[in-house]
Amino acid sequence: MLAKSEIQREALNLPAQERIELVVELWNSLAPGEIPIPDWQRDLIRDRLAALEDVLPEERSVPWDAVRHP
Repeated sequence: MLAKSEIQREALNLPAQERIELVVELWNSLAPGEIPIPDWQRDLIRDRLAALEDVLPEERSVPWDAVRHP
């Protein structure tokens, strides 16, 4: 098995498009539970969800036709 430093060196020598594809493949290989979420992000999400509780359901979303560009 290659060492991390060897993999990194090889990856950095790939053309830009191949590096992007590699990043996407690596990201997609992670399970949701494997992606760490910092406490500050959890707090932000919790605050935003709490703020939505005070908004009427019809004000929570906008119809697709209203935001779609012609």
